[in-house]
Amino acid sequence: MAPALSICVPSRNRQQTFLQTIRDLTANPRGDIEFVFADNSDDPSIADSHMAAMSDPRIRYLTSAENALPMQDNWERVMQVATGDWIIFIGDDDYVDPDVIDTILEIARRRPEVDAVGWARMSFKWPDYRPFSGNASVALGNGVHLADRQDQLRALFTWKGAAPVPKTAFSVYHGAVRRTAMERIRGHFSGRYFEHPTVDFDCSAKLLLTARELVYVDRSFSVAGSTASSNSSAVGRFARVQEINAGLTQDDGPRFEVPGFPFTSRMGVAGSILATLHWFTQRYGLPMEGWEENFLRALAVDCGKAEDRTSFDLHVATCRDALARWRGGALLDAFNPRFIPRGRSAAYTGLIGTNLFVDETIGGCRTPAEFFAFVCDILPPTGTLRYMFDAVPAADPATVAA
Repeated sequence: MAPALSICVPSRNRQQTFLQTIRDLTANPRGDIEFVFADNSDDPSIADSHMAAMSDPRIRYLTSAENALPMQDNWERVMQVATGDWIIFIGDDDYVDPDVIDTILEIARRRPEVDAVGWARMSFKWPDYRPFSGNASVALGNGVHLADRQDQLRALFTWKGAAPVPKTAFSVYHGAVRRTAMERIRGHFSGRYFEHPTVDFDCSAKLLLTARELVYVDRSFSVAGSTASSNSSAVGRFARVQEINAGLTQDDGPRFEVPGFPFTSRMGVAGSILATLHWFTQRYGLPMEGWEENFLRALAVDCGKAEDRTSFDLHVATCRDALARWRGGALLDAFNPRFIPRGRSAAYTGLIGTNLFVDETIGGCRTPAEFFAFVCDILPPTGTLRYMFDAVPAADPATVAA
């Protein structure tokens, strides 16, 4: 019998956090899940020796290939060996609660056509990467909702909300996707599960276009970790963006950059995501309209997160150059970034709406798993979740599997 859930962790040259994540995940004893760990490091001996000492039958381990794989190829081989009915990917410095499968299965019992489950994820900086005082947001909601597909599509393709990272809730990354939905993506698009090196947004775009039902849970089930070498640490660190881009270019060449489109993966988090979405819509002949105003606001916010004034000025100049080359500079006057110095005082803690902000050093937590365990006493128990939709009868099994 296939496991109910595959938790997948592809890794690249972050052995220390990767091995800690492996230890934290496998500490959960439940037997209806599997773990797929894939090393993609220049030195495979570190992870190989660690995994050789483990005898957990739930683990599928993929060692590094002879040459480092592009990110999408590493994720692809993970997905090819995962056997669970539901799939979750996280980074090698992240954590997800394996017991989330209980909530996923309850949602699927009530809504048999659900293809993706999203939730409010938390963030955590590992102790080696805390350049300034910070906090973490803990979502205290306990509602389970049917998501509006059109609203999610607007959030992604028109940048609704104008955040540097579009506020889409559904992806196989820090979300759960039914295996049959991943197979549908592979069959409908390119014959691959993952096509673009920005794998999370590549998956999100395709999932939003092909999934049957989408369900969102206000409660958190996972923690996105950040270290100095994480892609997520590139927010405001534009030199780090260049390093990430150099790696992608080395792995993939320029084929994921659309000629003539001035926004590229070298232009910070917002620019990189826009380049991905533009590539996707061009690749599949889809419209992408009405994004400009929201994106300009998101781009300005992204610039404002610069770690210092010099970095801010350089990045603003790069963005202005791109805007000058787009549609004759028609958008240039609407781009008004403002530098916001990063404070060194204590970060805000307290309640805003249903989000509780806590000092990221709370409890002396050293890992995302420790942080998750600490806040579990704050989070609503899963047994108290309120399902804000009617249950429907199960469809014919052949229909659900289609």
